[in-house]
Amino acid sequence: MLENKIAIVTGGSTGIGYEICNLFAKEKATVVMCGITEASAKEGSNKLILENKDARIVPRKLDITKAEEVSNFMESIYKEFGKIDILVNNAGVCFAKSLLDTTEEDFINLMNVNTNGTFRCTKEAVKYMKETGGSIINTSSMVGTYGSPNQVAYTASKFAINGITKSCAKELGKYNIRVNAVAPGVVKTKMTEDNVNDEMEGYLKRMTPLGRAAVPSDLAGTYLYLASDLSKFTTGAIIAVDGGLVL
Repeated sequence: MLENKIAIVTGGSTGIGYEICNLFAKEKATVVMCGITEASAKEGSNKLILENKDARIVPRKLDITKAEEVSNFMESIYKEFGKIDILVNNAGVCFAKSLLDTTEEDFINLMNVNTNGTFRCTKEAVKYMKETGGSIINTSSMVGTYGSPNQVAYTASKFAINGITKSCAKELGKYNIRVNAVAPGVVKTKMTEDNVNDEMEGYLKRMTPLGRAAVPSDLAGTYLYLASDLSKFTTGAIIAVDGGLVL
């Protein structure tokens, strides 16, 4: 489904990003797996190759908070492969704090990763993607539509992701670049475990018609749909993959 495609996945070495890389590789894409450190990217890549020895995985360090590094990275991928077909803006951070406990530094630092990082990667990738078209997929969240207590910074960042998605979809369609987002609910990742206590997780499971939290592989198929030609007339969409948590 993705044969001969060059796909970049930020935050690709763990969690949802890892499963995206895994599925894209199974569908014959060349996948640039980005990690915050070279070691994390290589660790994720080595693990994936053990599962799929035919996977074409390129581990790369990428700190999306650094504009020059992002610019140099996108240029290097273009020079190495001659194109960029797919960009998945998946890297992100989260914390749970009340409004009064959230410092200005907390807010700024989270936005710099989740929102500014997505902006940087999108802008730099589009310089090359506009030559051939392609697909950009952002990771949003159910809180980006409905809000959440004790997550004012994270919620603000995901509302911003939705805005970036829709604005870029309108602007980049002329280049045949589609821009969409996936909005997960509760997903069993380390980041979730660090920020959702057992009581809250139990409540959310009870509120979910499918009766459980997602695992990262539950999300990957939606990213594949948006990356592939199956969604060639889909742009500007925020697709909820939350087990029916919010209806």
